[in-house]
Amino acid sequence: MKIQELLQDPKIQQKRVMENLICHFLDISREELWTKLDNELDKNIEEKVMQAYDDFVVKKKPLEYVLGYVEFLKNKFKIDERALIPRPETEYMIQAVNEHIQSWKIEKPAVLFDIGTGCGVLGLSVLLHNKDFFEKAYLSEYIEYTLSLAKENYENYKNGIWTTDVKLVQSNLISFAWDCLKNNEFSDKENFLLVANLPYIPEQTFNENVWENVKNWEPKPAFVGGEDWLDYYREMFQQLFDFWIKPIMFLEMMTRQVDILRKEFWEKINFDEVKTFHFNIRIVKAEIK
Repeated sequence: MKIQELLQDPKIQQKRVMENLICHFLDISREELWTKLDNELDKNIEEKVMQAYDDFVVKKKPLEYVLGYVEFLKNKFKIDERALIPRPETEYMIQAVNEHIQSWKIEKPAVLFDIGTGCGVLGLSVLLHNKDFFEKAYLSEYIEYTLSLAKENYENYKNGIWTTDVKLVQSNLISFAWDCLKNNEFSDKENFLLVANLPYIPEQTFNENVWENVKNWEPKPAFVGGEDWLDYYREMFQQLFDFWIKPIMFLEMMTRQVDILRKEFWEKINFDEVKTFHFNIRIVKAEIK
């Protein structure tokens, strides 16, 4: 079958998805696709394309899982059911981090923490966009099989960030830092920057307002964050207090959650909303006093 015939098949209603799948399996760009419309599809490729299309349309599998990757700030990261699919709006966090680093006047080397790293997209994106800035980086994840995905993405990009000593650790939030301090991997006087997009969705919101393909395919623990949705942030803050570590933090949460944390931690932490976007979501810059 020719590519054009497949795209014009009336049974194929998701034309843009089909275009993406053909480009993916032929490893060509969309621009190249339009120059190859009269080309015959290899039978093996055609079967793969149709199976992937069926996964998306019939099984409601998210397209990123079907393709096996997600684009984030023009970089491709491997993604599958082991981790939450990074959302485009989370790119705002990296933009905020980049702006901060450009104006961050420090002499000592910096240390990066990516807490709840998932597929590794936040920590690796910070490193890729700020090469040679961080001496050390720690990407932590509680779930071992999720951490394995982050390790695969790190292996793919490590040659581009080789000047940074990167460690991927299985840990409850930032609890690993206590051993690092005891082993003199760093001191509590370092320049720390922390990024985290921890689960913050209410259980009811997840059950009632989240799309079916998300509920059926993406890991629920990556979304839901306790009764008032802030349990993980509270626990991470307490760990930082206990270790006397004072990073500059970039976090993602809802506006009303920022208000809750401000009231709860006003004596210890400053919260500054630095990026805003739809669905009442905020990128917050937080600093321990």
